[in-house]
Amino acid sequence: MVDDYVVFDIETTGLNKDIDKIIEIGALKYRNNILIDEFNYLINPKIKLPEIITTITGIKDKDLVTQDTIEIVLPKFLDFIEDLPLVAHNAEFDLGFINKNLNDLKLDKLSNKKIDTLALARIYLPQMYNYKLETLKKYFNVKQISHRAVGDCHTTNYVYQECKKRTKAYSFQ
Repeated sequence: MVDDYVVFDIETTGLNKDIDKIIEIGALKYRNNILIDEFNYLINPKIKLPEIITTITGIKDKDLVTQDTIEIVLPKFLDFIEDLPLVAHNAEFDLGFINKNLNDLKLDKLSNKKIDTLALARIYLPQMYNYKLETLKKYFNVKQISHRAVGDCHTTNYVYQECKKRTKAYSFQ
């Protein structure tokens, strides 16, 4: 567990990193567990959004048409995260999309340390019936918007901090 890190989340046009597109990247930078900076970009995917994605996220085609493309936003994201550890919920999904896009842009895959709150929650919250971020949000009564990148980052950070507390509690037993 680390105290300096970046929590990040993406929203996409679907679940397949090989054909779907990133439409939003959000990230929160923490130093000594204190929020010091925020990154939030909508991204023009250059395709029409599926209706289900608009229903889930509230993001509409008109919100994206004038936004920068992934070629512009992804390098800004890399600058933002620096070499800090990355915290994400179901990190494999988000990192799969990020690394696919980095590869497409002929950039190196991320080498940052990765911390997955999904894996941590499975260890430190064994009483849960599932480990979806939305379920954990309700369990902890977190008041954040869901299915938007920065809102999900805040929820993910809350889960991370709760798991850190439990790690410390386990270390004293």
